Amino acid sequence: MSGLLILNGQEESPVQLAVARAKRLHVYTELSPAPGSIKKIEWERVVVGSNEFGADLPPDRILSIGRMPIAVRSVPAPLLSVARVAGFDSLAFGMPPIRFPLLWVESPEILMAAGPLSDYSTARFAPAKAWKPVVRFIVRWLGAPLSANRLVWEPAVMPAYRADEALRPRFEAVAASRGAAWFSKSRLILKPQDLLAYNDADRWNDRVGPTPVGNGDGRLGILEGYSSAIDTHGDQPVRYYRRADCNAESAMALSLAGSPGQRAIGENIADFIALKSDVLHRDPDKQSYGLVGWNDLPNNRGTFYGDDNARYILGLIGAAGANKTSRWDDQILRCILANFRTTGKLGFRGDALSEGEIESLGWRHFFEAPTVNMAPHFEGYLWALYLWAYQKTGYLPLRDRAEAAIKKVIEAGEDAWTWTNGSQQERARMLLPLSWLVRVDDTDEHRAWLKAMVAKVIAYQDKSGGIREEFGDLSRGIAGPPRTNEAFGTGETPLIQENGDPLADMLYTSNFAFLGLHEAAAVTHDPQIQRAEDRLAEFLCRIQIRSREHPEFDGAWFRAFDFGDWDYWASNADLGWGAWSIETGWSVAWITSVLALRQRRLAFWDVHPGFNPDLGLIEQMLKQ
Repeated sequence: MSGLLILNGQEESPVQLAVARAKRLHVYTELSPAPGSIKKIEWERVVVGSNEFGADLPPDRILSIGRMPIAVRSVPAPLLSVARVAGFDSLAFGMPPIRFPLLWVESPEILMAAGPLSDYSTARFAPAKAWKPVVRFIVRWLGAPLSANRLVWEPAVMPAYRADEALRPRFEAVAASRGAAWFSKSRLILKPQDLLAYNDADRWNDRVGPTPVGNGDGRLGILEGYSSAIDTHGDQPVRYYRRADCNAESAMALSLAGSPGQRAIGENIADFIALKSDVLHRDPDKQSYGLVGWNDLPNNRGTFYGDDNARYILGLIGAAGANKTSRWDDQILRCILANFRTTGKLGFRGDALSEGEIESLGWRHFFEAPTVNMAPHFEGYLWALYLWAYQKTGYLPLRDRAEAAIKKVIEAGEDAWTWTNGSQQERARMLLPLSWLVRVDDTDEHRAWLKAMVAKVIAYQDKSGGIREEFGDLSRGIAGPPRTNEAFGTGETPLIQENGDPLADMLYTSNFAFLGLHEAAAVTHDPQIQRAEDRLAEFLCRIQIRSREHPEFDGAWFRAFDFGDWDYWASNADLGWGAWSIETGWSVAWITSVLALRQRRLAFWDVHPGFNPDLGLIEQMLKQ
């Protein structure tokens, strides 16, 4: 038996089919989506509907073709369908009534696809391993021998190492260097010619648009990162925000891990975000003086998330220490104090405050309020900074309020916490403040708190070193998993569907656990904690992106990694930041920076020993 492939939309004619039947050919053909009969893929995924692919790809398995459009046909029993479905790698709530055939047997001689499945590598179909049975089935349909079962290919974007591959010498130093180099080739560092698109990006949905060409020198800052959508060329769009946190964190990573040229770009980014950008609230007569908005757009610069402000400050501390400069120190202390004076008397600030409410009520209203917010994701890094600033300035209220809040959170227990995208991220966020609490007040109780929190985090550490995601009681979650197929892709969610899914999250958990374990190991010298940090470091180095075809991704980290199948995969239900998203600050910057700190055998606590701000800011901002 011989076969005929008709690829990329060159639909067969009746004459071709007659010839194929006469010659006993088996035909595989791909339809071209024609105007009026096209399905644009957005949140839909592929569902297996047959046993034809063998045990490795059973019915109800979920796959992805990204945003590839398909032709619409009516087919009674497709082998593969496209539908909006919830689930990690298999259907969580069954097959919905609305579905679109993707691959089917048209007749005994003809196998038909509703789109160019032959682009499986270029378009980065996922998971790569799971598509191999589909490709083999098509090849076997055309008459290939059993040897087709050995068909292999290398994905266009893949992890730096296989799960069982031996790590090469100096693998951590190489990973840190590649992380810093990624910023230089990410195409996200703005140039003057990019500003027109940046200022006009509100015309795009959530300011997600085409990737800029080339990189700037940092003097105009850096964009937020890559959105998760994958187009037919394997490319991904970019999110056009200049976030305060991402800019400072990127400056830190470039400064700690980069070459001299990359460090210069990092300094430029730090100068932009700390001294020049519109995120700053510079007017000392304003109640919001010293705070930074989450990005520099007019409708966003008046929203102050505590965790974003904290990571902005931490980024500047890291950049200042790496560059041995004090020129951002006043801004660092000013922002710490601005957040502290809008933190209540029990040490809690709340998820976010707005410029309008602060200006209306005055900062003292918030400073004296009995606020309680059991949410380490939003509160924890500010507590860490208050402890750090206390050590640098001696201003005791900073320590007292942070310690009081930490004590309340620990004693209340996790059942009283609110989790954001999962309970693991809340635990991970507690590691830094608990480690730094031991730095300023080293008691048996505080060490016990830290040790217990570390134990909870590493209880979920897989043999690969990755930290498995977990969510808690859904009634206490802000962003739980979708509970219906229709809810998939409609809000912020975890990237697991059920507890136990083999997923590590580099946006919300593993990145911050890496920093937290590093600081915990540094202050306790506990070999168990050190080993957990080492194992996580090895995991992160293994899953770092490697790609010749897409240098704009090479050296970064996607949000999701399925350590069970060793691929970039998840439920991808999150409305804004799905499995294949890349965040300049939260993800790449922190992983790269901690790898660099490990090379220097340096705790972040000690990264900026020359901190030398104007201490008069304490009097100016807190005793008015």
